[in-house]
Amino acid sequence: MADDRQHKLAAARRKLKEFQQKTPPAPVGGKKKKKGKESNSHPDTPNRLSPDPIEAILKGLVSDLHRSNGVSIPGLGDMKQNEYDGTKMAADGKRFVSSTDSLRQLSEQLNGLVSQGNSYVNGENIISSASPELEARSQDLAAALDSSNLTNKQLSTKLEELKQQNQDVLDQLDKERKDFEQKLSKEQGSLREQLQVHIQTIGILVSEKSELQTALSYTQQAARQKGAEVEDLVMRLQSTRQRVTELERTLSSISTQQKQLEKLNKELEKERDSLRLESLKNSKSSDELKQQNSELSEKLNALLSENASMRLDLGDLHKKLEMAELMIQQFSNQTGAPDMNKQLQMVIEERDQLGTQLTQMSDSLQQLKAERDQYVQKLKEEGAVWQERVRQLSEQIQTVSQEKESALVQVEQLETRAQLMDRLQHDEVQGKVSAELHLKELQQSRVNLELLTKENQELKAQMMQIRNEPESRVLSRMEGDGVESKDYEDEIPKSSLVIPEDFESREEMMAFLSSALSKLQGERDEVERQLTEQKRNCKRLLQEISELRQQQMSMPPHRSAELGMDSVPREVYDALQSAMEKLQFRFTDLMQERVELKDRVEELEHRCIQLSGETDTIGEYIALYQSQRAILKQRHSEKEEYISRLAQDKEEMKAKLLELQVLVMRLVAERNEWYKKYVEVTRDSKELGQMAQSAHRPMELDMITGEALEEVSLLEDAEEEKAQRVSPLSSVQEGLNAAPSSEDPTAKQIMQLLREIQNPQERPGSLLHNPCIPFFYRVDENDEVRIMVV
Repeated sequence: MADDRQHKLAAARRKLKEFQQKTPPAPVGGKKKKKGKESNSHPDTPNRLSPDPIEAILKGLVSDLHRSNGVSIPGLGDMKQNEYDGTKMAADGKRFVSSTDSLRQLSEQLNGLVSQGNSYVNGENIISSASPELEARSQDLAAALDSSNLTNKQLSTKLEELKQQNQDVLDQLDKERKDFEQKLSKEQGSLREQLQVHIQTIGILVSEKSELQTALSYTQQAARQKGAEVEDLVMRLQSTRQRVTELERTLSSISTQQKQLEKLNKELEKERDSLRLESLKNSKSSDELKQQNSELSEKLNALLSENASMRLDLGDLHKKLEMAELMIQQFSNQTGAPDMNKQLQMVIEERDQLGTQLTQMSDSLQQLKAERDQYVQKLKEEGAVWQERVRQLSEQIQTVSQEKESALVQVEQLETRAQLMDRLQHDEVQGKVSAELHLKELQQSRVNLELLTKENQELKAQMMQIRNEPESRVLSRMEGDGVESKDYEDEIPKSSLVIPEDFESREEMMAFLSSALSKLQGERDEVERQLTEQKRNCKRLLQEISELRQQQMSMPPHRSAELGMDSVPREVYDALQSAMEKLQFRFTDLMQERVELKDRVEELEHRCIQLSGETDTIGEYIALYQSQRAILKQRHSEKEEYISRLAQDKEEMKAKLLELQVLVMRLVAERNEWYKKYVEVTRDSKELGQMAQSAHRPMELDMITGEALEEVSLLEDAEEEKAQRVSPLSSVQEGLNAAPSSEDPTAKQIMQLLREIQNPQERPGSLLHNPCIPFFYRVDENDEVRIMVV
């Protein structure tokens, strides 16, 4: 079907090309004219069908024709939609109606064309009357194309005009914008100049304000620094006191811990002695076990000799059975009386009994042999386990002794550290006392500095006033200052000390401080003495001045004028000059003292920082000591747990060894009973064999049980005895493991005990499980520790 359709489409294309070639191009012009008339009837309608859309529509129609093969065109709706969009953007409602009508006509014409083309493609004859209609339609389409070209040209001219107008408007806007920007720039320049002037004035005001604020901040900062220094010193003193209290607590705890360690050492010594006693007891018990093993090996050798004799008896029985078989064969070959039949039956019964006994004996021999081998192997393994256990115990004892020695060394180290802590505590107390003295001195020096600063300020003010005020007011001011200086004398110390850079010890520092204080007090007394002398001089001068005034008042005016001009001002001037020189000298001395006191305060602060650093190192030593003590305590607790578990394991091993000894004795007794029974059975079997030999009658017996017996050679016995002599523990276990069957309760108990001894890891209380044993302990009046296990 697809091939037929392709062939049909190819034929349709060829026919369309031929039809297009045959159609003349002249009618297109008439059609254009006709269409032009139709388009002139509507001059206002814009062109909606340009040549490009029409060609696209025709191509779409042809492609739809190829796809649908004569079906109605689906692409026409898209064309109508595009046409609808074009009409909507270009014209109003009336124009839209006319465009839709024209589109409908075009669609009908195109459908007609397509239907005619389909009929031609399908091989039908073309009607000759269709050619004028096609020419008319083509002319209409050409006219529509012309009209659309005209409308496009009109629209392009309108667009150019609009662009020109837009360009004019844009140029005008640019000019207005430039003018506006120039105006703005001028206004901004003026405003910027005003702003700069304002900024300069503000900067001047801000600089003045900042200078004032800096001056105020410097003064406030100085006051705050002094207060902060005092607070820091108080806080440091409190912190040093707290550290001292903490150190005292830690020292008390260290002393208590040292006592506890001494008690623990005593307990360890006692435990060591007890462990030595236990080790001696274990050695004795091991010797006893060796003796018991030797006894058991002797008993086992006796049992083996008896076993060999039993094997010889079995060989004799076997020979007797062969003789009995021969006799039975002889009796069977002979024909005898009914008595012979009876005897034959009796012999057969005896033969059966002997066969059963032989089978039982062979089975018991096999069992004994297997049990012997098992006991030998188990005793070897047990001997290895016990040797390993003894080695482990010896290593544990060595480790315990080494740990005890290390604990003693650690105790000695702790004692030395405790002594160091005592020394540090003593040094700390001395440092605390010296720090308090330093703080007091600092406070006193600060008070003195504040007083000196006040005095300096007052002296400066007085000097300025003295320079500016007249002589009479200076004298009155000096009189007033005499009282103020009297109040201030008691507070001004004078210091001319030189603090050394380094002290060798605190005692040297304390001695230097005491000497400095005494020196400062002497200097203060000297200053007070000088001040009192100056006060006396001032008073004397004041008295002289007052006398001179009285003389001036009493003398005539011309005389008083002479005296006032000649003598009184000179003396007052000399007195004032000497006072000013003394004040300047005192001021320089006070400034120098102030600098020295500042240096001294800094030195004392450095000493306080050193003391705080030393206290910090002491705290670090204490923390290190506490951590080491915690580690020692943990190790000691682990040792105690390990020793308690060792003691428990030893007690369990002792109990199991005693139980094993009892079971072995019981087993030996049972083996003796079985041996007696076996001897009786062999005797009965020998008697039966003798009776069978005395009968002398042939009998036919089918004995198969005798063939199952094993012949044990003497070489095998000798090898077994050598193996028993090599390992006495294996011989003991061979004697212990000689139980007849698995149903024996004593044998089961022995095997269970041996498994527990061989595999100590399977026990719940083993050391390898590392169980936790909670317990309490307290010291008795006799310095003995009583452990209470929870």
